[in-house]
Amino acid sequence: MDFTAKYSVVVPVYNSEKTLQELCKRTADTFRKMNETFEIVLVNDFSTDNSWNVIRELKKEYGEILTAIHLRRNFGQHKAILCGFQYASGEYIITIDDDLQFSPEDIEILIEQAVATQADLVYGTYRDERQHSTTRKWGSLFVGLIFEKFGNTIGQGSSFKIIHRSVIDKIKDYNHSFTFIDEILSWHTTKTEWAEVSHSPRREGTSGYSLFKLVFLSLNLIFAYTTGPLRFMTWFGF
Repeated sequence: MDFTAKYSVVVPVYNSEKTLQELCKRTADTFRKMNETFEIVLVNDFSTDNSWNVIRELKKEYGEILTAIHLRRNFGQHKAILCGFQYASGEYIITIDDDLQFSPEDIEILIEQAVATQADLVYGTYRDERQHSTTRKWGSLFVGLIFEKFGNTIGQGSSFKIIHRSVIDKIKDYNHSFTFIDEILSWHTTKTEWAEVSHSPRREGTSGYSLFKLVFLSLNLIFAYTTGPLRFMTWFGF
């Protein structure tokens, strides 16, 4: 009989060989403490370090509760997450970064909020100031502002969230040259909630989002998902 789980944890992986073991252990310990069935889906986004070999070893250790996916080129965080959705079987799907800045133990907080409010989507929000680099902070704030003004996305979001299966089934086959998960989610959710979680400084490596990548990402988001360019052309035409 195929393995089924109530909760699926999807993790986009990029150059995180030093944090994956701890991430999986703490995630597994959290669900075992809650006495809930779970699975972990690790999507290796063509890492240039030893991440894939670490994932293969973790697959041997965790067996059927861990799914290991290796992408043949770097597609970016959001497409890696979307790929993970294809393999997630849970009633609820949780996304979390691979760098341990979000605490796996706080998954319980997201679950409690989702169950209590019957929300389609619950975002983990920062209890204290987010522990990103200055470049990443300003980049995230800029992207959030753009989508508050021109898109459907609610600005107060994060990559740490829990999503109901009914929403995942609507978006998992989404196919577009540029993917932004939060905007796609906003098209299909009827109730969004938030829960305060902790955010720690990055312990290993550096963020994959350089200033250039953040600018490039922002421009792609603006042109692919917002009405900003259309409004600009209208104003300019007048």
